[in-house]
Amino acid sequence: MIPRSSTRRAVQRDHFSCCALFAALDAGRLDALCAASRLIELPARVTLYDAGDALREAYMLRSGSVVRFQKLAADGRKVIELVQGPQMLALGEVLALARYESTCETTSAAEVVAIRVAVLRRLMTEDARLAARTIEVLAKRQCAIEFDVTGHRSGAIVAQRMLDYLLELAGGHVPLAGETTVELKAPKKVIAARLGITPEAFSRSLRELSDKGVIVVDKSRIHIQNAALLDTGAGEAPRRLSFARKLRTPRGTPEKGLAPGELVNLCGKLRLLSPRLALAWALVAHGVTPADARVKLRQRASELERILARLRGAQLALKLGDALDVLDDAWVTYEHSLAAPSEADGAACRVLAASEVFLGAADALTTLAEHAAGGQLARYVNIAGRNRMLSQRMLKFFFFKDLAQCESEADVEIARSAEEFEANLAELRQSGQALPELLAQLDEVDEQWRRFNEALVSDERGLRRSRQLRKVLGESSRLLRYVDTAVKLYERLIR
Repeated sequence: MIPRSSTRRAVQRDHFSCCALFAALDAGRLDALCAASRLIELPARVTLYDAGDALREAYMLRSGSVVRFQKLAADGRKVIELVQGPQMLALGEVLALARYESTCETTSAAEVVAIRVAVLRRLMTEDARLAARTIEVLAKRQCAIEFDVTGHRSGAIVAQRMLDYLLELAGGHVPLAGETTVELKAPKKVIAARLGITPEAFSRSLRELSDKGVIVVDKSRIHIQNAALLDTGAGEAPRRLSFARKLRTPRGTPEKGLAPGELVNLCGKLRLLSPRLALAWALVAHGVTPADARVKLRQRASELERILARLRGAQLALKLGDALDVLDDAWVTYEHSLAAPSEADGAACRVLAASEVFLGAADALTTLAEHAAGGQLARYVNIAGRNRMLSQRMLKFFFFKDLAQCESEADVEIARSAEEFEANLAELRQSGQALPELLAQLDEVDEQWRRFNEALVSDERGLRRSRQLRKVLGESSRLLRYVDTAVKLYERLIR
């Protein structure tokens, strides 16, 4: 039987294992650190320490998030640091001062390890490796401050600063492809203050990064699309995408002609929204997060309207204009069917049929856009965009099996879509041989495609309306993000 003191000491050691500063401490010094520490569990929005407090304890954030700030006149504050990962807090103050000059407050529920300052300082003088790591941490913090200041002075635009912050949360380095997910644990206004921007500018920068395909926002979770961070160019070494300052276009200004790749992708998004709208309607019918699904249904309908309005305002060729008129008529019928309550007789069948008609019209428009753009790269934008749609069409039929009582038809359409997806992916992989970031992204698509298929054919015993639906939905969402990034990379290749 393990003594209680031994168990307690093992738990205390685990507290420090998450912080790189204390890695490789020998057992004796780690025991001394444990003996001088205590774990504090705090809810959100409470003060850990205040400016002017005597510096008797240092604090290491173990989990959760905190904000450090200086109090200003009239209840204002200047944010110094927003911490969301395990690290020592205010290390410079701990080593140099007798009292705290900043205030620290939790922004979410947090676990904090309090360490007696006298013991921490003594260990740093005794252990050369701990002292060296401390200098490294302080040096990195100094570099961050310097480059942050010079970045502001050079007029870095808000989107670039926002992206730099997200990459900082991700650890500074991301893989060549796939995605890196970070979570914003602090309120929007706190993060905006940390970046020196307004909450409104914060929201606009997230929207701009999302529109460019660099990130996907899912409430407080941000999925960074790694390959989309690169400015892809044929025959060029991959380099980080940068954001140049642009003049704002006044409201009401007519839309200029769209770039060829942008036109194909934009029409392809209409094709994608066809099954996405039906899916949101089906989620309500299945009772899978119905409140969120209703919001998504409205958002996707609004997005479709915005794209239609943009295409109407662009200088489209005559054939494209005619195809857009056909699409408008199909949308009237589709929109009407989506407004019907899910429990109405035949509602699911009407939604499914209308979505397929709209899909056919959107696909015809996208094909015309490809031909108007010309060239092999426009074809690849279309093929990658079609795979983006096919993944969601398969999901649509999977959810409508029971609702529309069309299991045999749904299985045929799922199989047909899967066969086309794989053929398209094989062609795209052959095209991407010369670009490492593109080929790496298509590898990620292939791997996620396999996960999605496994979820579709897994044992359904009593799970279709609960766990399996959610599992399929989750795998499909990730696949969609990966394929959408591939579309964006092909679009950028059309110069």
